[in-house]
Amino acid sequence: MDATNEIKLIPSARQFVKCAVLMVCVGLVGCVSDSSDDTASADKGTASVAGVANLSWVAPSTRVDNSALPMSEIGGYKVYMGESATELTLYKDISDPYQMEFIVKDLAAGTYYFAVTAYNQYGAESDFSVIASKSI
Repeated sequence: MDATNEIKLIPSARQFVKCAVLMVCVGLVGCVSDSSDDTASADKGTASVAGVANLSWVAPSTRVDNSALPMSEIGGYKVYMGESATELTLYKDISDPYQMEFIVKDLAAGTYYFAVTAYNQYGAESDFSVIASKSI
């Protein structure tokens, strides 16, 4: 499973950015990868707080050509959520590139899917991170 995504820097940079490991960790503990459907989910062996999903991710640090990507070129992140892994909608735009955690509260019973994208200072957005799920 490839956990990298790319965003294109514009207008003058014209280089691709590797959004390394935008893994969304859902739950109170670390992620468990499910290779059968490319999703990540909370560790089922731990107690979870009903109605809450804790998301965290790692900022991209290199471009596709492996040159360094300074944090100053990252504009922020977008958190997407949905009740289907194929129908995610924008839930939150986080304009602080140093904020790499977000808590979704007040979730009703059901299964929710999450993904994160990164965007640069020009607004160019990466592909989705690995899709994570949380059952309430």
